[in-house]
Amino acid sequence: MAEKKNLTTQPALIGNKVYLRPATAEDVANTYHWFLLSDPSSMTCRPLTVNTAAEAAEAYKKAERSPDRQLFMVVRKKDNVPVGKIRFFDLNNLNRSAELGLLVDPDEQQKGFGAEALEILCEYLFASRGLNKVYAQTGSFNDGAKALLESADFKLDGTLRRHYFYKGEYHDGLIYSLLAYEFGR
Repeated sequence: MAEKKNLTTQPALIGNKVYLRPATAEDVANTYHWFLLSDPSSMTCRPLTVNTAAEAAEAYKKAERSPDRQLFMVVRKKDNVPVGKIRFFDLNNLNRSAELGLLVDPDEQQKGFGAEALEILCEYLFASRGLNKVYAQTGSFNDGAKALLESADFKLDGTLRRHYFYKGEYHDGLIYSLLAYEFGR
């Protein structure tokens, strides 16, 4: 009788309209224009380096692979077309928390893809990775991000005063979080 092999599989990260799959360097190159079209300086409070798509893909290839962070493509189920990217990073095993980031193709925004991707990733991080908390940071001027996080039951934890320098002015940074017991999937 042949010996059975113990196979490990990627969890099924599938929703109604989208599914998540690990990103590749090719994905990073092919979707880098989303970042450029989305007003890059509005998405981070950290110094920003704008690269070419090829440079971004090469940096992604060279990045150390780690269970503490992962980038997923958000793929529309009906035609297998990527419509966004979502990631977790700064995973803290002691506190069982991680930060989230999301970017949806500007042509595909306001269609529910980001909300569903956020729900799928939260389910994965809470159920499969055993996290207690996920959180996200955004600028006070980013009404879309605030509305998305609030619609997903994230709570405003705090304000980082005058934390973002955007369009010649300082703006507050907002930190939102969702705890595992609050997640109602």
